[in-house]
Amino acid sequence: MSEHAVPLRKLSERILAKGADLPLALLLEHLAPVRAQRELARKFGLSPKGGFRIERAPAHVLAPMLAELRDPKQLDEVLALLLPKTAAVAEVDADAASAADSAALLALREAEAARLREELERAREGASRSRDREADLSRRLVRAEQDLTVWRKRSEAERLPQKEEDRASRAEETRELQRRLRELEDEREGFLAADEALRRQLAHNQSRLRELEETVTELEALLPKGRRKAKAPPPVVSDDRRFRLPHFLPSFYKSLDGKDRKSIERAFQAILLFCTEGHSYPGLEVKQLGGQDTWSFRASLGLRVYFRPVGDGDIELLELADREEQHTTLRRLKEK
Repeated sequence: MSEHAVPLRKLSERILAKGADLPLALLLEHLAPVRAQRELARKFGLSPKGGFRIERAPAHVLAPMLAELRDPKQLDEVLALLLPKTAAVAEVDADAASAADSAALLALREAEAARLREELERAREGASRSRDREADLSRRLVRAEQDLTVWRKRSEAERLPQKEEDRASRAEETRELQRRLRELEDEREGFLAADEALRRQLAHNQSRLRELEETVTELEALLPKGRRKAKAPPPVVSDDRRFRLPHFLPSFYKSLDGKDRKSIERAFQAILLFCTEGHSYPGLEVKQLGGQDTWSFRASLGLRVYFRPVGDGDIELLELADREEQHTTLRRLKEK
């Protein structure tokens, strides 16, 4: 049974008994909540009749008091008590709107939650792939470090014989350089000794020449004037400084076979020196061999260049041979 059934039944009985005209006090008594009436009476400062306190006053005592109010604002609040259904409907509409908003908000939150769950799943998948990639990179790094260690060991093992070979090669080169240095030093000593001997011989020859000239002058002074011979003109001294053109014979080129590069370089240096300086250069030791028309000059301690003079002071280069084989070379040149 509804809570409004009894007030409605009483209003129906009053209408049937006294007509359709219903006073405001009657409507307030049967339709307005008692608690709301007590609150309005307390708000407006009303005092219930019959000795009732506002907290205990019944509806039939409060309703006439509220119906007698004539202030428009107070009367509006009193009449608002008669509209509970409209307020309820508004409240229901507000609740429905709030429920709709809540449902929409809930749907949005659910959609956001679904999106966040998808992003979380993607993030988890990405993290899983990253972990797999990190594990793969770690394995590759370990393999690379192992390969690097093996390569270093192998390189060290391969470089060790190379280092030994390099040391042996450097030692051999050092010995070769020392040997060549000794040869050059010996050759230099030989040149210095020959130069010193030639200088002494030249000084002796000049001293002897001056003595002979003085003797000749003294002897000529002792001869009578009628028996003195006219002085012959001085001999023409050939210019030993002019350049001598060398002619290389096939036998000379043939003699170069088997000779090392250094020996060949020294031979050509000696040839150039002879062609520019001539017979008088002391270091070449130019000399005629065995009364033949064959000459030689020194290329190094162990090598001699054999040549023949030709017209106009030029020379024919016959052969480059070792000093120890001089007799064999002379016999072979004589046979040609």
